[in-house]
Amino acid sequence: MTETQDLTALDVITDLMGLRGRSGADDDPSSTLGLVSGPGGPKFLVPLGWRAAMLASCTAFQGLREPRTRASRLAVAAALSTRPGRRFALAEELVADVGPGSLLAHLREVLGRDELAVAIGVGRMHELWRPTLQLFAPDGTPLAYVKVGYKPVDAAFVANEAEVLRRWSAKEDPRLVVPEVVAQSQWRGNEILLVAPMPEDVRRLPPGPVGAWGVRTLDEPLPDMPVAEALWWTERRKRFADDEQVDALLGRIEDRHGGPDRSWARWHGDWVPWNLARSRRGLVAWDWEYSEPGAPVGLDETHETFQIERWVRGRSVADALVAARRVAPSTWVADAHVAMLVTRYADFARSSGTRMADHDEVLRAAIAAVG
Repeated sequence: MTETQDLTALDVITDLMGLRGRSGADDDPSSTLGLVSGPGGPKFLVPLGWRAAMLASCTAFQGLREPRTRASRLAVAAALSTRPGRRFALAEELVADVGPGSLLAHLREVLGRDELAVAIGVGRMHELWRPTLQLFAPDGTPLAYVKVGYKPVDAAFVANEAEVLRRWSAKEDPRLVVPEVVAQSQWRGNEILLVAPMPEDVRRLPPGPVGAWGVRTLDEPLPDMPVAEALWWTERRKRFADDEQVDALLGRIEDRHGGPDRSWARWHGDWVPWNLARSRRGLVAWDWEYSEPGAPVGLDETHETFQIERWVRGRSVADALVAARRVAPSTWVADAHVAMLVTRYADFARSSGTRMADHDEVLRAAIAAVG
């Protein structure tokens, strides 16, 4: 994930929400938002119309946050509790469009509620960032998370997540705690997904790897089969048959591993600590946009290491790949991870019409890793 230079997250949210500067008293409490900023720029928008919702937007699900962020959120909540503190805590007060055709009006209609408070993160912008809103009742009760697929590539991710979450809801005995779909709709051509809030007792996981075996229970078991017969693999070969570099890399991997039968099962696609938590009900997992059926078993755990090395420890793509290959259960899964990474970047380039900033770095590291 790399930062984009043209638009900021606040620019996108301003357009979606119809934000404007607050010039005086506004009749609709749903419309008033405060911009909390920090040394690095804008951080998040909080609802100002109802005190309970305003404070809840800072303190809800604190168990998921790092201690430093938790303390910062508590400090913001304390400052917002008083008029003088509010002037200190807020960089700006804004008003959102709540009129007919607006996003807030649409969400009110979808939820069947006349009053909604909304909080929105507006931090670092990168190619895979998509708007996510948190909705509260006036009394501070969390109601839903809202994902907005405001670009074609994002719309596909949002639609895929909705399908996967519905499959989990249909399971009689799901092995994971997964958000339920509250509603799915479209607004001005944007895909909109509302999912239920986290369990109230949700907490961060302790340090260390987490096995993704529960993910593999979503689908019926697949028989072991050779690489060249698995749909997960053959679809990639077809999609990139016209891409000389990607096709050559996939061909090299298939030649190396095409003989024995391999194990295939559902994977999450972004199995990382910031998408996982614990509660009394069990392991909680969200953000299922990348999930696919019939993937190489072990891919989630391998990609988890890559993501942590790359984005938490700040290592290069090449070094992160080396670390991921060390924890992979086999050379086959290590190479399948390389194939996944390269085709994911190539898919993004085709869908969005632009390449991620580290696209070439990923391709070079992948080719070097496969040999």
